Amino acid sequence: MNPTNASTSNDARHPALARLYAVRPHWRAVVRARDAIGLPDFTLLHAGPPYADPCEPAAPVLSSAVLCCLYEKWATTETQAEHLIASGQVKLVNAQSFGVVTPLAAVVSPSSTLVEVADAHDPSRRAWSLAGSGAGPQIRFGSRDPAVLGRLAWRDTVLARELAAALEHVGPIDLFALAATGIAGGDDLHARTSAATAALRAQLSPFIEAPSVDAMLADTPLFFLTLWMAACHLMMSATARDADPATTLVVALAGNGREVGVRLAGKPHIWTTQPAAAPAGPRLDHAAHAVASPLTGDSGIIDAAGFGAHAFALAPEPAGTFAAWLPADWRRAQSALLAGDHPAFAGLRSALDAAAVVQQNVEPLAAIAMIGADGRTGLVGRGVYAAPVALFEAALRAL
Repeated sequence: MNPTNASTSNDARHPALARLYAVRPHWRAVVRARDAIGLPDFTLLHAGPPYADPCEPAAPVLSSAVLCCLYEKWATTETQAEHLIASGQVKLVNAQSFGVVTPLAAVVSPSSTLVEVADAHDPSRRAWSLAGSGAGPQIRFGSRDPAVLGRLAWRDTVLARELAAALEHVGPIDLFALAATGIAGGDDLHARTSAATAALRAQLSPFIEAPSVDAMLADTPLFFLTLWMAACHLMMSATARDADPATTLVVALAGNGREVGVRLAGKPHIWTTQPAAAPAGPRLDHAAHAVASPLTGDSGIIDAAGFGAHAFALAPEPAGTFAAWLPADWRRAQSALLAGDHPAFAGLRSALDAAAVVQQNVEPLAAIAMIGADGRTGLVGRGVYAAPVALFEAALRAL
């Protein structure tokens, strides 16, 4: 597609936007990856576009993969796990090819507990992400901290059991209602999901028996994040269903720790990639001098849907936190990159449009945390990523 052919893009995106607006994501289930998506043994799912050589993933992803090999008991030492990955005996596959989105350097193994989000109008249309499991050492931070193994075990037993039981009582949970509560409470729904998480906890707590689970929900303001990742993946995937090949809406914006990639609705199975830079933002004290990994994670789908960095105007806390890293004219410039106005979210634009990115010559922003490039440091700080315009130019040429 010619990147300057705006009329073709505009004509193609209207029915795609209508499909997007029709989706009503509900949290319906908690399920293991092997049951939800048929994930086989010795297969791990990673964020972002596929690796050129999946036997050599980026260091933070490798660290998470090593821990998952130990957790699944495919290996008994880190060295054995590294050999399994380097030899291809354990396969690393991009998560989105399974309908899964995963945060930062987190990898999904067959035993991983997933949250399942479905369209209330057509429950056969589903998306998945990892269940959040609290503060402290986490698989998504891409470190070798052995404490992560205990956290995974708790997630896949106590937490999974309690959440599943609570959902049986509450029924499918309307994520739009929680998202609206979050936005009204100052969330951007990516860098901050505190109000949405509090509203979710209020629904679940009466039916949770384990004090550790309720305490986790109380102490984990980002618990709603992975639910909203799956919801946004479900919404943006709808734009690609039976889409005109000229449709330029962005259905994926993600990084694998080396490359940043996008997929467009017109040809959703094609990844366009470029070498990735790292997000930038305020750092944790212990990581003040750590080298941040190039963009890692699938959560840019939230920003592509029109939330995250595109909702900073309604979220004073993250807007203030990232003020030093935001372009001077970010409010007007970022809004111009989005294709429509979602009827369920007054005051917010929706759907990142690659054609608009190129026409405006503005880098779209995404609120994605920083993790250590060494695969050891873990979380470095909060971050904002500016996706290069050249990436979207290349994606348009591939249509």
